[in-house]
Amino acid sequence: MRLTFVFILFTCLTFGQKKSIVFYDESGEEISKQKFFETKDYSKNLDIHFENDTTKIALLVTRQNFGQLDKSTFDNLKSYLTKLTAKQIDSSQNIVINYLTPFPKKVKNTTTKSGWNVLHRNYLKKLHKIANINQFWINSPKCDNLEYNHSKKINWIADKENLFKKLFFPYDVRFGNYILIKPDGKFYYYLGEHSKYNIWENAEKYFK
Repeated sequence: MRLTFVFILFTCLTFGQKKSIVFYDESGEEISKQKFFETKDYSKNLDIHFENDTTKIALLVTRQNFGQLDKSTFDNLKSYLTKLTAKQIDSSQNIVINYLTPFPKKVKNTTTKSGWNVLHRNYLKKLHKIANINQFWINSPKCDNLEYNHSKKINWIADKENLFKKLFFPYDVRFGNYILIKPDGKFYYYLGEHSKYNIWENAEKYFK
């Protein structure tokens, strides 16, 4: 009887303990809580929070990044896009991908639609004047808010194999990301909330 009581007490104490929080900068280096909040800057980075069995983790991720896809990876990405969309990729075209993240989640009993200006008709009209562009609407498989994001007029395609998550977006941020990819596999991406003006401006710089 005594052993049973001790076990129950130990279990209660264990589950009642608060998890410690560990803070990391954009390079994955552990930093102090003070440094984390001093460095946090929405124009440059986003704060991501998650936890494991023992620890809460706060991580800063850079909002903008440049990179280069090797030929094999880029060919696989283009084949994947063709498979998802039944749309052939012209090797001379630039690629723009609007990627919808799963957050925020669907709000129950709402009939409102998103006012996000990236979903406006003139977004694509001007985008295609900037450069020779093949544009895609891709969403996380975890999205449950496609109707809110005008799914009746936007052809959202689920990233069924999470290829974009694996290559570019390991962490789920709020609203959406976008990627600009040149014909040689060089890419630029922007994480989190943005407008059509942001995409137009960066596309004009990047594809010139």
